[in-house]
Amino acid sequence: MDPFDDGALDNQWEDEHSIVEYALQITDTVIWVWDLESDAISLYPPSQTTFGDIDDFTELLGHIHSADQSEVIDALETALGETGTYLTEFRLVRDEVCWVRAKGIVEYDDTGSPTRVVGISKDVTERVQREQAFTRLGEHVEEAETISDIGGWELNLETNELLWTDGTKRIHDVSPEYEPSLGEALSFYHPNDRPILEQAIEECRESGEPYNVEIRLITAEGRERWVNCRGERTQRGDSKILRGVIRDVTERKIRDQRLMVLNRILRHNIRNSLGVVMGNADLLREDLDTLEQNDELPVEEVPFSVAEAQSRASKIKRNAEQLAEIAERARRLSRILERNPPMNDVPVLPLVKRVASAFEAQYPTASVRVEGRDVSVRGDTESLKLALDELLENAIHHTQTPRQDVEITISKKTNDRIEITVADTGTGIPNVEQEVLERGFEEPLMHGHGMGLWMVNWLLVRLGGSISIEANDPTGTVVTLTLPAARNG
Repeated sequence: MDPFDDGALDNQWEDEHSIVEYALQITDTVIWVWDLESDAISLYPPSQTTFGDIDDFTELLGHIHSADQSEVIDALETALGETGTYLTEFRLVRDEVCWVRAKGIVEYDDTGSPTRVVGISKDVTERVQREQAFTRLGEHVEEAETISDIGGWELNLETNELLWTDGTKRIHDVSPEYEPSLGEALSFYHPNDRPILEQAIEECRESGEPYNVEIRLITAEGRERWVNCRGERTQRGDSKILRGVIRDVTERKIRDQRLMVLNRILRHNIRNSLGVVMGNADLLREDLDTLEQNDELPVEEVPFSVAEAQSRASKIKRNAEQLAEIAERARRLSRILERNPPMNDVPVLPLVKRVASAFEAQYPTASVRVEGRDVSVRGDTESLKLALDELLENAIHHTQTPRQDVEITISKKTNDRIEITVADTGTGIPNVEQEVLERGFEEPLMHGHGMGLWMVNWLLVRLGGSISIEANDPTGTVVTLTLPAARNG
């Protein structure tokens, strides 16, 4: 091409002009110039469809969505008066609504006064709609996680990078900004249950075998929770991924444990007590039938003694009272567990002193000594009182000495955890009772004999606490209740 050929230059310019115009049209991009002195707006290419026929800023503003107008004006004022650059997104309302991203720079004259703004605008409706859809999906997922107490996670087996959803972080009582390592994630699990999860993860990592386990989790706030953990191995590109869900199943686990314990009580305690009641009632009825049939027998020939009859009646009464007590305790427990307890700041020392005084009044040979700090826990007064009642009742009944000494100590373990210890000098809690409580389930040949410790455990778990049991020196038991401290200290 001859560089001095004007016709050739014109053709080249037209070709380049056509290419630029085509590129702008297919990308929904518009070049615009706003002359500040005349308030005239020039648009290129002239055939653009985003803005239509707009000649000045006032006309443009009339087509901008009313909710976005103030933002557009603020962005322009900032560009003209401060930054010299303009960037914003707004909705443009013509035949239909579209989202526009506008970017421009301010040009100035020799005196530093702004003369015009030159920029480009692009139709970004599809991108905004995708982002909005993705945001709505994220909100739905977050709502579903919150309602269902569920969370998701993903582990890159090549890098060991671990990702948690907000639901998973919520279950662990950590902040939304928390980013765990694999080791940190495993450390949240109960020491007795952690090997179960570690083995399941390793087998899934090696063989791809999915896993589904229910184990205990100790949250960042010290709460003991039962969780269902599921995981599977998958492939993403060249990387192997473990992914899964975690769900808080504490409430369901408590219901299952209650059914388990009540079934055992029905099979053993209630059946045995009813057997005693029915057996003695039959014997007493037989004696009374004999007396009725021989109402003229001399007293010395009556085939049973008044003492025998009184003994049988006493056994009936005693066992009936035991059955009534079991029913009442189960009723009180169910009433508390089947509602969401109001979580308030509960001053511990006054409550413990009231419970101790009530027991000393009920049991004249008992001495309940209370020591410790005047602190508060976050919980429910009725639940905490029921747990303390159960522990004191157990301590007093299992101390086979003329005087029953119990010591309750209140201490602040950490800034966010309060401990209440109940120490007695009785015969101690059998190992089997402690073991089934620690394991979280009973078996036909390994089970407790009452529901007292289970009651305390359920109540503490509902309050976000935990229970631990140790032997006292030289004899007896120390039961420690750990509860979340009140928010106000």
